[in-house]
Amino acid sequence: MTFDEIINYILYGISGFCFGIFASRYSVFAASKIASVWEREGAAGFLSCIPQLLFLVVAFFLFPVWFIAKTTTGGFIYYAILIYFFSKGYNKYIKKG
Repeated sequence: MTFDEIINYILYGISGFCFGIFASRYSVFAASKIASVWEREGAAGFLSCIPQLLFLVVAFFLFPVWFIAKTTTGGFIYYAILIYFFSKGYNKYIKKG
């Protein structure tokens, strides 16, 4: 393994970390909005949550597939950070427990 490859893996890891932090933060916001609309309006408020639902689909499915196709290291770190911080935020802000 050359020095260039090591630097590339480090940079891919950093990019996965940064993308994962961003996605987890805004995924918690989106899930919180969906939960509050569901409590207030039920299924009738579904249309008002379409942007949040689209963000969750992109953050959890579309972007990781594309990212892993480019770099396995960055994609793995992205998913690890996304799932870890989303679960912490979900437990704290949505489940309130």
